[in-house]
Amino acid sequence: MAVCNNRIFVIGISSSTVEVYDAASYDQLQTLSVNAMTDPWDIAASPNEPYLYVLEGVHQLLRLDLSGRIVTSWMLDGTQCALSISRSSSIVVTYGDRLEEFDNVGKILRSVRFDKTISHASHSLCVCADNFLLCHGSGRISVQHLVCRVDREGRILDRYRESGADVYQPLHLAVAEHGCVLVVDVNNRRVQILNQQLSRSHDLVSTRGERAWPLRVCYDPPRGNIYVSTLDGKVLVYHVRSRSSSAQAGYLEVRSGFTGHLTDVKCDCLDSSENT
Repeated sequence: MAVCNNRIFVIGISSSTVEVYDAASYDQLQTLSVNAMTDPWDIAASPNEPYLYVLEGVHQLLRLDLSGRIVTSWMLDGTQCALSISRSSSIVVTYGDRLEEFDNVGKILRSVRFDKTISHASHSLCVCADNFLLCHGSGRISVQHLVCRVDREGRILDRYRESGADVYQPLHLAVAEHGCVLVVDVNNRRVQILNQQLSRSHDLVSTRGERAWPLRVCYDPPRGNIYVSTLDGKVLVYHVRSRSSSAQAGYLEVRSGFTGHLTDVKCDCLDSSENT
C-alpha cells in the first residue's frame, strides 16, 4: 500500500494487478496490470517523484510509473523483508540482518549491517542522512521485539520496548508529523505512535473492533490520514488530528473491499506545540 499524487495504490500477494483509489473520495479509479509482477511482497512510493517501487518475489525490485509501466528493475542480493522510500527518494530494502539503500536506477549507495542484538528485522526507514528507524523480532517469540534507531554503522542509538503479558510485535513503520513514528503492532492489533526519541508511546488506533490484524501502515500528510492494511485484504482509513486542527468523524462507504473508517483521534504526539 502506497500513496502518491492523491492516489492510493494497493497490491495483493500473488497478484499481477495494482488497485488504484482516489485519496479524497476513496472511489476505485482503475486496476493496473503489470505482467512482470507475479509475487509482490511490498510497495512504496516516492514522496518527490511519480514512481512506485515493488518488491517482486524474493530477489527483484521493480520501478513503475503511475500507469503501471516498468521503468527499470534490478536484482537484489538476498531475501528481503520490506521496502521504504526516503525523503531524498532513495530506496531502502530491509533484510533480516541489514538494510541496503539504492538510487532510483538500482545503484547501491550503502549497506548497513545491524548491531548483533538486532534479530529478524522486518522494516526500516531512513529518517536522515545518518539515522535509520527499524523494527525487529518479526514474529519470533524467542527473541525481543523492539523499535530502534540506528546510525549508519548499525549501532543502536535509541530503542523502544514494552513489557507485559501480551507479546509486543512491531511489524511496520511510518513517519508522521514532527518526527513521530507510527508502529503496527500486529499481535495486539493496534497502531501506536512514538515520539521522536522513542521514549513515549500512545495507542492511536485499535483494529480489534474491525476484527482485523494490521500488517502495514501509511501516512498521508496533506489529509492527516492513516491507512492500515490488514491480513484479510482490507484497508482501514483513519483521520488523525492535532489539537490545532478541525475535527472530522464519520464512516465512508467504499467499493471493492476498501474499508474506509474515519475516526477522530486527538493525539498530543502530533501537536506542533510540543517539543517531540
